[in-house]
Amino acid sequence: MKTILITGAAGFIGSNLAQALVSDNKIIGFDNVNDYYDVNLKEYRLSQFQSHENFTFIKGDLTDK
Repeated sequence: MKTILITGAAGFIGSNLAQALVSDNKIIGFDNVNDYYDVNLKEYRLSQFQSHENFTFIKGDLTDK
């Protein structure tokens, strides 16, 4: 089992990548969940991982020190 960091995990590509990998790997999803587009959609995508013990989400911004 590998540990994989996915930035933009609440976005379309990141959430689909996480979904493809979460069953065989430990996923750390990272996203700032900004309002560039619908935040509710991003939160919905993240909610799909609540039942996966291999998924951990960190809300943050890579540009923050």
